Amino acid sequence: MEKDFMALGVSEALQKGLAAQRITVPTPIQEKMIPAIAGGQDVIGRSETGSGKTLAYLLPLFMKIDPQVRGTQIMVLTPTHELAAQVHRQAELLAQNSGLDIRSALIIGTAGIRRQMERLKEKPQIVVGSTGRILDLIRKKKIQAHLVKTIVLDEGDRLMDDGNLASVEAVIKTTLRDRQLVLLSASVSEEAEKRARGLMKENVMFVEGGAQTGAVPENIDHYFILTAPREKFVMLRKVLAGEKPEKAMVFLNNPENIEVTVDKLCYHGIAAAGIYGLAGKTDRKNALEDFRAGRVRVLVASDIGARGLDIPGVTHVINLDIPEDPTHYLHRAGRCGRQQAKGTAISIVTPYERRWIHKYEKAWGLKFRQKDMVGGKLADSTKTKKDLEKKGGKQPAGASGGKKKAAAPKPPFAKRKK
Repeated sequence: MEKDFMALGVSEALQKGLAAQRITVPTPIQEKMIPAIAGGQDVIGRSETGSGKTLAYLLPLFMKIDPQVRGTQIMVLTPTHELAAQVHRQAELLAQNSGLDIRSALIIGTAGIRRQMERLKEKPQIVVGSTGRILDLIRKKKIQAHLVKTIVLDEGDRLMDDGNLASVEAVIKTTLRDRQLVLLSASVSEEAEKRARGLMKENVMFVEGGAQTGAVPENIDHYFILTAPREKFVMLRKVLAGEKPEKAMVFLNNPENIEVTVDKLCYHGIAAAGIYGLAGKTDRKNALEDFRAGRVRVLVASDIGARGLDIPGVTHVINLDIPEDPTHYLHRAGRCGRQQAKGTAISIVTPYERRWIHKYEKAWGLKFRQKDMVGGKLADSTKTKKDLEKKGGKQPAGASGGKKKAAAPKPPFAKRKK
């Protein structure tokens, strides 16, 4: 029998806040995680993309916060600034709609540290952000780590990798030993789980969000289009023209090629923007805001854009470069088909790259259908590897063409007015 939020012990104030967002029924991961986190256990949670993991930890943690105590009681660490901003917005929205005097501060590395110090003087109970900047402010004694009750590792498998583990451990060591640790992600590898358990107390609870845990939601169709390396961008244009997606995310492996791809799309009359790690904070923020608001309908991103972002209305995900890691495919494809809406994931691949499609099918139990653009529409394809090789499509090459080419002139809408 389906539970409601009252049965999970969620307060009336928070139920009111959820109702304002038209959320009345908990998802499977919320049903399992809310009681576990509320009970004080260390938790590792795994659930498919778009399954409500953020609220699965924010709701019970809101109930654990003492509004009378000014200072950081909850820390949420994220691997990307975009995810941190998203969690921060959700925390502020939940507090506002619930009428609770709970404050959140966004602490990320690209923002001005002095302004963040001023924000911390207001003694917010929740701090959300990047590990490095939070650690820096703890060491500067601007964040009182001894007050922290719970640390959340959102997209925790990424935070447990070699590039992030040391800084995460350093943050955890600044808090008291009886603090609670929560890790969530759509994918939790054996190595990530092992490392997380090494940081947690003995009674760790591992929870999964449902029968399709760890997989891409069933409401997403998976297609691949076989093409020669030099024809990839032309095929992308054909797909966008034929499918006419309301909102589409296009993924590349090399962040250096994102700006060139955006310029090319804009030159051909397709309103596009891009996000990648080396872009400035303002540029990334503007790109996401324009995409959310519908001012641009195509967002070009590296894998940084696939981690935890919840952008309503994304109908299509297009891999212009194929990710070799099946986990990256999972996170990319999960950007569409949110909240049970229909989604389409299309990978534009060379004959050499087709091997990765088989890898995804095996890893996640997916079924890909080969398609082609026929008469401006997606249709089942019979194109073979030999057909492409006759046209010179043998060489394995990146979709974005390797070295940067001179960008085509931008139309007026491609640049934001100052």
